[in-house]
Amino acid sequence: MLKEVIEQSEQALNQTLERYEMGTFKYWFYKWQTRALGVKIDRIMHLLPIFICIGIGEDYKKTIHNARRVITTHIRSKRLSHMAFKCAMFKAKKYLENQEEFHEDKQKAYEMITQNIQMFSVVLDVLDGINRELGRSTMIVKKSYEEAYEMSAETKRMLQYQERRYFSDENTIE
Repeated sequence: MLKEVIEQSEQALNQTLERYEMGTFKYWFYKWQTRALGVKIDRIMHLLPIFICIGIGEDYKKTIHNARRVITTHIRSKRLSHMAFKCAMFKAKKYLENQEEFHEDKQKAYEMITQNIQMFSVVLDVLDGINRELGRSTMIVKKSYEEAYEMSAETKRMLQYQERRYFSDENTIE
């Protein structure tokens, strides 16, 4: 019985992903149409397919709905948001077919989030309601962020000295 439910779910997912099938030329045409939306949208478009693939295993309907909501929030034009969503789903389908490329780009996405922590809001929005994957992604980003921005013991000691000095000078009564 459980096996039948899993197979039905996989078939429904495959049918959903088939709706976003397009040729390479059409994909690049859509990318060209959405190029002028800015760097922030480019970064979102890089992150979305990756986190769609991450969340799709737990609840694909909710993940796809959240991804569509993220795109429509950031892109006001319905035509451009539809193109951007279709590109993201096409790329997500490619990632599901090629796991090696997915893992490479997933590492790059986590590095991008570490360098620009505001992009983590996209992850929070896409994985909203998918608690297990959201928790896992949060732990990965937190760990890499802490490693990237950890201070040495000497730097911490100097910073504490500067803080003490600053606050003691500020609290003096003249």
